[in-house]
Amino acid sequence: MNAVHYERQGEGRAIVLIAGLGGLGAFWKPVVPLLARHFRVLTFDHPGVGRSAPPAAQTIPSIAAAVLNVLDRESIGAAHIVGHSTGSLVAQTLGLDHPGRCDRLVLSGGWAKPDRRFRDLFAFRRYLLERVGPSAYSALSKIGGYDGRWYDRHLAADTSPDFDAAIPMDVETVASRIDMLLAYERADELARLEQDVLVVGAEDDFIIPYYNSADLADRIPRSQLEKVDGGHFFPQVAPDVFAMLVSSFLERT
Repeated sequence: MNAVHYERQGEGRAIVLIAGLGGLGAFWKPVVPLLARHFRVLTFDHPGVGRSAPPAAQTIPSIAAAVLNVLDRESIGAAHIVGHSTGSLVAQTLGLDHPGRCDRLVLSGGWAKPDRRFRDLFAFRRYLLERVGPSAYSALSKIGGYDGRWYDRHLAADTSPDFDAAIPMDVETVASRIDMLLAYERADELARLEQDVLVVGAEDDFIIPYYNSADLADRIPRSQLEKVDGGHFFPQVAPDVFAMLVSSFLERT
């Protein structure tokens, strides 16, 4: 197992894509070939997820350190940073604590400060994971995370899901990662961000409603806000739209 497993595709200015709570670089599979036409695209598995070795503790700074590790191994001084959902917290951390390593930032499906609904939803997700099981947790993530039409085409089966089915999942790691994102909050520091920042949110996002993206953009001085459709996992649902928004923003002079 590698300390931080990462993959590279394309040539040009470097972009690091940071996945959300699931933490797998494979989340970005539909987006990578589109961005790799113009950029060197780097994806990685978060520490303790997939093929990356576990950290001492699951924290947002430990994931940020993994990004810096990838940049160092690629001999890259600074890169564009794209973070989705939990990955947007990592991008915020990098922009605030390591501004010299960041060019522009893209905060996708993210938030500045978890409100009561947010905390209750993730508390319920953790309850479902630990008390009912990984299959029920995974089913809720898919049902709540994807646009309904996309779900019907790509994920729905002829019969209802088996919520008790055994599936491979490290329950302790996932639970600790839920705690990790609930513990992170630096909303009052976002006005210090020096980078140009693109904030993208989906109007039909059930998990992280769009108002979170609007609030995030309001707190960042040099921000641009874009609204899309596709549910929480809109980079997978509409990769062409997402890649176009990101490319246009990063190539803007």
